[in-house]
Amino acid sequence: MSLGVCLIIYLLALYIGTMLCLRHYLRGQTTETPLVTEVRFALREGQTIVGGGETTQGMDFYIGDSVTDEQYYDV
Repeated sequence: MSLGVCLIIYLLALYIGTMLCLRHYLRGQTTETPLVTEVRFALREGQTIVGGGETTQGMDFYIGDSVTDEQYYDV
């Protein structure tokens, strides 16, 4: 066999081995459901959140001149 044919066979075997390992690795993974956070307030038309601050009680969202208090909840 020539050197070129041996190189092609070696690269093909390396590729097949890599694909089999990748397939075995991906088959063993479990997919978790993503955590979804519940929205406790909604903005009215034209309102924008201009800031946010973290306090010991939760998060404060600044909408224009008013402040909406939000509490932390364990998910």
